[in-house]
This record gives sequence, C-alpha cells and structure tokens, in this order.
Amino acid sequence: MSSTSSVSDTIAVMKATQKYLYQFACPILMLFGTIGCILNLIIFTEKALRKNPCSIYFIAYNMANFLYIYSSLLALTLSVGYSIDVSIYNLIVCRLRIYTVSLFNTLSPFYLILASVDRVFITSSNALIRQRSTCRFAYLCIIIGTLFWALFHSHALIASNIKQIAPSSFLCYFQQGIHLVFVSYYSVIKETLALLLMIIFGLWSINNIRNLRHIRVVSNLS
Repeated sequence: MSSTSSVSDTIAVMKATQKYLYQFACPILMLFGTIGCILNLIIFTEKALRKNPCSIYFIAYNMANFLYIYSSLLALTLSVGYSIDVSIYNLIVCRLRIYTVSLFNTLSPFYLILASVDRVFITSSNALIRQRSTCRFAYLCIIIGTLFWALFHSHALIASNIKQIAPSSFLCYFQQGIHLVFVSYYSVIKETLALLLMIIFGLWSINNIRNLRHIRVVSNLS
C-alpha cells in the first residue's frame, strides 16, 4: 500500500514539475527565440546583405524558426502549462496544428542545408559551379523546396485525429497504424540525414577553401 502511495506521489511531483517548467521556462525560451529570430532578420535584410544568396537562405531559416516557435512551443506551453488546448476540441485546428508543426520543423533544417550547399558553390574552384550562387537560384530553391515540403506534409491534414487516451483525456496526434510507423521512421531519418548533410557540405566547403589557398600559393610562387 505504501509502495503504491509512493509511486503516486512521485508521479504527481513529476506532473507538477512538468507543468511549472512549461509555465515559466517555455515562455522565457519563446522570448529569447523570438528576439533571436527578429534580430537575425533585421541583420540579414540589411541592404548590404540581402543581395547575398546565403543571407536569403538565412532569412527563410529564421522565418521558419519564428513560425515553428508559435505553432509548436506556444501550443505546448498552453496545453501542458495552462491546460488550454483548442486542438483536442476542434478537428480542423488539430490537423492544422500537426501540419504546421511538421512543415516548419522540416523547413528549418532544409533552409540550412541550402545555405550549406551555397557555401560549397561559392568556394568552388570551378567558375561554372560558382555561378550557381545567385539570388535568383536561391529564391528558386526556396520556392520549389517549400512547395514540395508543403505538399509532402499534406498527409497530416488527413491522417491526424483527436483520440481519447484516458476517460477524460484527449490527444491530437497522428492516427495509429502504418501511418504512425511511417511518421516515426521519417522523423528519425530526417533528423539524422539533415545533420549528416550539413556536416558533409560544411567539410566540403572547408576543403574547397583549402584548395583555393593552395592554388593561390602555387600561382604566387610561379
């Protein structure tokens, strides 16, 4: 009996701790995240920088981060910290929330990868490859990529639902079955692949810079 009571007390303490963290810590994180995104947007939209293709990618990246903060973290803060969750009462809101969270969570690393690719282009010793680093190409990649991921994640508008997980508890999430398995594997693969691609393109850029320095040294010696 005492063991059961102890477990119940522990669970209650953990729930209370989680609630207080979302009530106080999350708003602080949101504030810093919002300020960071706004400051970055101010910097990268300056006249001297906004003509740089890499700056265009970072503008898109910060916009995606800003939208992700208010589609994901704000919803979690209200839901867990203040027990306010409109998505468990309205199916349309539920599906829109899942869709926007999934979309912006993918767009952020996608724009970073595009910025990494642009660095590979601009540091290449091949003039034809360097010519790919243009504002027009950046806008084209962002538009096509955003449309692709917007369509790719449209399944969330159909395959998400409000489900009952306890007598008086509901959750807005993907439907169980094959689709949930797909989403789980996709999330792991997406995060792993995004990290690997950024590392690969980062190392590639460093190697390009070293090659350019070597070419300049050889040219000076000759």
